Amino acid sequence: MKIIKKYIVTIDLGGTKTNIGFFRNGKLVQNTKLLTQKYGPDNIDIISEILINSKKNISSICLSLTGLVTSKGLWNPINKKVLGNFKNYPVVKVLKKRFSIPVYALGDTQAAALGEMHYGNGKNLQNFFYLTVSTGIGGSIIYNQNLFDNKISDIGSIGHNVIKYNGKLCGCGKKGCLEAYSSGTALIKQNKIKKCYNTRDLLTKYKNNLQTKRIVNEATSMIAQSILNINLLLRINFFIIGGSVGLNPFFYNSIKNNLTKSIPPVKIQKAKLKSKAELYGCFIYIHKKLFLKKSNI
Repeated sequence: MKIIKKYIVTIDLGGTKTNIGFFRNGKLVQNTKLLTQKYGPDNIDIISEILINSKKNISSICLSLTGLVTSKGLWNPINKKVLGNFKNYPVVKVLKKRFSIPVYALGDTQAAALGEMHYGNGKNLQNFFYLTVSTGIGGSIIYNQNLFDNKISDIGSIGHNVIKYNGKLCGCGKKGCLEAYSSGTALIKQNKIKKCYNTRDLLTKYKNNLQTKRIVNEATSMIAQSILNINLLLRINFFIIGGSVGLNPFFYNSIKNNLTKSIPPVKIQKAKLKSKAELYGCFIYIHKKLFLKKSNI
């Protein structure tokens, strides 16, 4: 009788899209994508329905979540406009009960940083900062080739660094956050081009439009300044940029151009794993049993 090796399932639940990966023998063998629902916990029900028929063939699950994930597996939004208003949703407990297997949860940028460290452009770096620009903006720190603190998911949350005093209201409730100016959501809010309804079109079809050039330059100037702030505070020189907006060539090059004006030795590069960085990070988290390691603070 042939023995079927079970899958490790990894889930990246982002602000706009959800990505589900099936790993076997250390390789990503299947990838399912769907749109993220506006109310966060609803997505767990949808994901459960997709996976339930494969229940017997799954050995463990690891989730990458936007927002705040506590060490007890409780999930909270930071920007409530992205995933809705809920508090301490027991995401790990819910899935453990449904599947009767080990379940783990990480912050999305924590997972992406781990993915890039083991499989991507962070392989040969001792320290780096992973920055994602997508629906929102997030960040995580790799220090001595480990997550700076794997117990606190929002360490490095650069998107809620206040870049402009008493500025625009952010979905987190504060004013002047980087996310309120430089995220994909912020860009499309500023857009006044008719027939342009999403960030992808804004940064591709309409990238030569004067309005687009202006708002992208403003957004990337603020990101560049935030990168320099991180460099000054932590003396991390290497930054890996991910996320659907951050990986866009026009947007990425604008960040790079704004950084060339700076004096500190800051280097940036794109995430090698692109949209799959979180999936690989969740896999390595389970595969290397990183949840057993103590915090390195």
